[in-house]
Amino acid sequence: MLAPYRLPLHALLGLVLAWSVLPIADAAESAQALMDRAHHGRATWQKFPGFTADVTVSSAGHASTGTLAVSADGKIDLQLKSPAGLDWAQRSLNSIIGHRLADDQGATNVEFADEDTQHPFGRLLKSQDASEKSLWRVHGDVLTEVHRFHGDNHMVISVGDVARTAEGKHLPRSFSVTTWNTKTNAIVTARQVQQEWQRIQGVDLPVRILAAINKNDGSRTVEEITFSNHRLLGEVPVSTTTATSDKLPPLKVGVTSAGAAVADGHLYLYGGHMGAPHDYSADQQSSKFLRVYLSKPTEWEEVAGGPKRTGLALVGYRNQIYRVGGWESKNANGDKWLLYSSKDFARFDPKSGKWTDLAPMPRGRSSHDAAVIGNLLYVAGGWELNGEGDGDWHNTALVCDLSKSEPEWTEIAKPPFMRRALAVAGYRGKLYILGGMTDGNEMTGAVSVYDPETKTWSDGPALPGKGMETFGPSASGDENGLFATTGNGTVHRLADDGKSWVKAGELKHPRFFHRLVIADDGALVAVAGTARSGKVLETETIRPLAAGTK
Repeated sequence: MLAPYRLPLHALLGLVLAWSVLPIADAAESAQALMDRAHHGRATWQKFPGFTADVTVSSAGHASTGTLAVSADGKIDLQLKSPAGLDWAQRSLNSIIGHRLADDQGATNVEFADEDTQHPFGRLLKSQDASEKSLWRVHGDVLTEVHRFHGDNHMVISVGDVARTAEGKHLPRSFSVTTWNTKTNAIVTARQVQQEWQRIQGVDLPVRILAAINKNDGSRTVEEITFSNHRLLGEVPVSTTTATSDKLPPLKVGVTSAGAAVADGHLYLYGGHMGAPHDYSADQQSSKFLRVYLSKPTEWEEVAGGPKRTGLALVGYRNQIYRVGGWESKNANGDKWLLYSSKDFARFDPKSGKWTDLAPMPRGRSSHDAAVIGNLLYVAGGWELNGEGDGDWHNTALVCDLSKSEPEWTEIAKPPFMRRALAVAGYRGKLYILGGMTDGNEMTGAVSVYDPETKTWSDGPALPGKGMETFGPSASGDENGLFATTGNGTVHRLADDGKSWVKAGELKHPRFFHRLVIADDGALVAVAGTARSGKVLETETIRPLAAGTK
């Protein structure tokens, strides 16, 4: 049995600032980047199987043993032999379990609340939304303070110490919750809490909760729950992939619906949406063009950017990068959406570090995807946004010859579908269109296949998964296979006969509205995207099971 993460008690008299050695913030790092890093630094239970444990619950004058069962979806069944006077235990369990299963996106649209860069708890952030009154402090990758305002009460949660998981995520170990009356400035309650954790078969579970509560009436209560004999209710899925030895750096700012491609030995990432889902404005779009050298990765480097684009496609061809379409927001934060799909088409030359505009597409297009087969660039799916209202769904697919100095767009055979938020990949000379959303606003795992030789469309095997799992997938193909990743983290490979999908691996950090590309050495790289816990900062490199492997 592994030893739990232990912390000496210090009589609960003060907070140990274990994260104080971390820099408060990079001078160039935005408030939103700080918030995203802290939100993503939390340890949450992924693919949680549930667990049972024996518990001992005690408070002043009351104590009982019992059992605890927590289901995979977080339902709590606490059975105490002598429950009298111990109602608080259920609330405490609701809090600790709920935080580990939290699926919120984190605070978005934040800005710095002051200029103080030396505060021990880090930078103070506030929302740009006037209706949101909360304040936050961030130090390193830890949300060190949360300020909530409810009527005359001001509550502050201050994190003093954290435990680190094997993955480097943080769990609360020592924190305080203080509430005072803003009219009288009198403290109403002061709660100091310590939590201890233990890794059980790959899952970090609580082994002790200790809280001391002081109230303004002079009373003091100490509450404790200890856990033992933990048992998982199922197996934690083990990844069938092997990570490369070179760990790629995480993104500083999480984005969704960005474009990514590999060229000249680098992984490139362009644009994307930085804000919350369905919260679009010009200030929440990225125009940054980033790259990292895959052979010797250190940090993401910013190269020549361009227009703000979300829902674009990026491809690599002959050591150059091509950018296709995407939408741009013309509205300010809080105003009605004014989203416009672009018809632009441009090429980036890493040697000169400059973009060159090429012949635009016939119409604006976003939420589409693109792939290269030989010298030909194909674009399929998506819609055209023209300000307010719904988009005009595309029922065409395009092709151009990248080997020509001035490539021009032509239509291929009309697709038998209208879909967006899909994936497009080339494999064995054919074009594959995978998943997404139909023009009837239904999620689909449908796969359509275009044969350039016969100029015909056919149906391929549907992507495994249901509901949101096949929405916003990503795919890439090479001589080793056609690979696709879906929202549940599964890496799928098209079977050798092309009639089904085989599980080729599993992402450590499941995501959707991300990008899956293939590096020069054949490794798959997953970058950007989002998950139920928020935007995914990790850039993940995996080696899937190859074709012919069952």
